[in-house]
Amino acid sequence: MEIDFEFQKERKVGDFVQSFIDLFKMIYKHFVATIFGLSALPLAGIALVYYFLSTKITFSANSSSFEDIDGYSWAGLLILALIALGLYVYGVSIEYFILLKERKNITFTGQEVLKNFRSNLGRYFMFLIAMILALIVVFIPLAIVAAICAFIPFIGSFAIGILGSMVGIWLFSSFLFYREGYSDLGSCFTDAYMMLSKKLIQYGIATYIVNFIFQMAVMLISIIPMIIIALLSFNFLGVDAAFFDSSLGKLLMTLGGLFITLFTLFLYMSGVLANGIIYETAKDLKFGERIYGMIEKIGGEHE
Repeated sequence: MEIDFEFQKERKVGDFVQSFIDLFKMIYKHFVATIFGLSALPLAGIALVYYFLSTKITFSANSSSFEDIDGYSWAGLLILALIALGLYVYGVSIEYFILLKERKNITFTGQEVLKNFRSNLGRYFMFLIAMILALIVVFIPLAIVAAICAFIPFIGSFAIGILGSMVGIWLFSSFLFYREGYSDLGSCFTDAYMMLSKKLIQYGIATYIVNFIFQMAVMLISIIPMIIIALLSFNFLGVDAAFFDSSLGKLLMTLGGLFITLFTLFLYMSGVLANGIIYETAKDLKFGERIYGMIEKIGGEHE
């Protein structure tokens, strides 16, 4: 299926929102099926850990607690596993986006996405280390700005969210500069910043708005079945503190944790699409035809 979507063109803030919606409507079935299909085994493992941890928690006593110290070890393991899963889903989503913009269709398979991810795994690890170092460097000025924003009534929280989105699009663009071979690891951060600098606030606002709208939409879609499940649970299953010590209660806790995980991963995936559109727009605005000529030349070298 061909995708009639123009990645490289100048966009205003409102255009980014509409472009994201247009692109998501075209590819959401293939996108979701591909990414979650590639994540099925890790998600199954996460679900088992959720269930195991639920058996370590008791609610029948005066306060809930882990049965033994191993519960805390498993909780730490779960946190690390969730971080690894989030990075993995973000990575395969990036590879999906790259294939999508290169081919302008959705005829590729999950195995192609996974193959590209595996072949560039070294780049992901190297960039992760470099990103941590870069964040350490910019932490103090960012913390100062965030602290100032926190004291601004009403709009302060939005300003902090936009600041986070600006950092996110900067890091995303830095990685794609490195991943696509336009910059080396030592210069990708400064090159990406130079590309984004003139419209970084606008790009941050656009990313924040897109992510906010998408998050609200997903929450509205999911809140109705959650309310129905809650009503059924309280009225027909006799849900109370002791209920969560039963096998059915443990299963319900596991499904709840898994739902939150899927919801978070879904937001990561949408974030890749939103950032990808902004990245392509900024690249076109900064470099125009010159960089696309470079891309064609690079592509010709591999033929």
